[in-house]
Amino acid sequence: MLTTKEAAELLGITPRRVQELIKNGALEARKASGVWLIDKDSVDTRLRSVTKTGGRPRRGHGKSEIAFTLMNRTYEVAQLVYSTSRKDFTHIGADIDYAHAPIGVFGPNSPISLDSFRIWWRGRGIPLARIGLASLLAEAAVDVPDELVQRNLGLSLSDQYWIRPQGSGLTWEDINFFNNAFDDVSLSIAPFAPEGKAAAAKPDNTSDGNLQKYWTCEGERRILHKAGAHLDQEPYNELVATALHSRILNACDCVPYSLEGTGTSALSTCDVFLTDEEEYVPAFYVNQHANADERLTDYERYVANCEELGVTGVKDALDRMIVCDDIIANYDRHWRNFGLVRNVNTQACRPAPIFDSGSSLWCNISLEELRAGEHSFTSAQFHSSPAKQMLLVEDMGWFDCDKLEGFVDEAIEILSRNDALTARLPYLKEALTWRLERMIDIAEWS
Repeated sequence: MLTTKEAAELLGITPRRVQELIKNGALEARKASGVWLIDKDSVDTRLRSVTKTGGRPRRGHGKSEIAFTLMNRTYEVAQLVYSTSRKDFTHIGADIDYAHAPIGVFGPNSPISLDSFRIWWRGRGIPLARIGLASLLAEAAVDVPDELVQRNLGLSLSDQYWIRPQGSGLTWEDINFFNNAFDDVSLSIAPFAPEGKAAAAKPDNTSDGNLQKYWTCEGERRILHKAGAHLDQEPYNELVATALHSRILNACDCVPYSLEGTGTSALSTCDVFLTDEEEYVPAFYVNQHANADERLTDYERYVANCEELGVTGVKDALDRMIVCDDIIANYDRHWRNFGLVRNVNTQACRPAPIFDSGSSLWCNISLEELRAGEHSFTSAQFHSSPAKQMLLVEDMGWFDCDKLEGFVDEAIEILSRNDALTARLPYLKEALTWRLERMIDIAEWS
């Protein structure tokens, strides 16, 4: 059930208009304690009826409405209307280029949903849980992260989507962050941005994740710099993960990280893992791609959707990710930091390389818990139990135990570069040794 305000936001109308629709029977609702509760299905039905009225979006009713085209690189995906008074999209046209539309958001067998588009679009921005969000918004002179997404026209280094203002003459070649200096992009799109004009357009505005981060443009390289939170251990953990991955994985299976700075001021750095022809598709949206048998587990559904998208080697990629995350106790491998890479031009998909492994090595628990011998963790993708998740791994023939000789010592040496971790090191060594020996036993048994 939805409140009047929530229904109004989804439908792009006023709360008063929602009440009128309730009274004339266009929306199903009931009153509870004097408050209208609207049936979500009836709202979805009305959304479908509105979006199917024509291939082009309706013209705005004033200067507050702006017509955009959702683009994927140079491909026109859908027509949109954005309301500057509501600070939201209010309409999407019925003519969709499904081949280049975001996976899991639009589908030829699913009704066009403005609600689904809004959720996906907002998910491209800075999350509300981002550390230091208040000061970031104040500096940019905006109220909410959504405004920074609009300031960018949606441009990102995670994919090739953007919104082209009608009649602007803007081209992807001139304004994408992959091939152009960030300042040049900001200047080019400033006259057309519907929100946040006092802020700069930069890929930071469309970067997910709770830790503070920023992008730099160094020649042809696009480099992500990311801070830590728990005694600044996360950047060092990324380096430990890189040491692990480089020993047992192929170079194409993982994103290598470096360390910038020292002590508790260090940042992890990595290059963008996409080309200017590719987009990253989080696992969350892969699993929205097709209607799946409800009897399937999340793992089975993900594999089935990947295979339907033509992905090969998906189980092997998942095996490697699960094993590596298990060794370093990665507690935050959620459904947005693993997935697929899709070529925008060919639609060919492949497993994304392993990235974002900083939330690991027990950085989220206290020294007292470490001293007590806490060697486990809670996993976040297919099972909360790491042991149950390991049961999904079908083949460990690639796992070479000999290549892990000396890994624990290498990991502890990396962590020792942060003086704030000194008291934790003996217990981290004990816990990491336990997990590695356990994995070696599993590999030998299998």
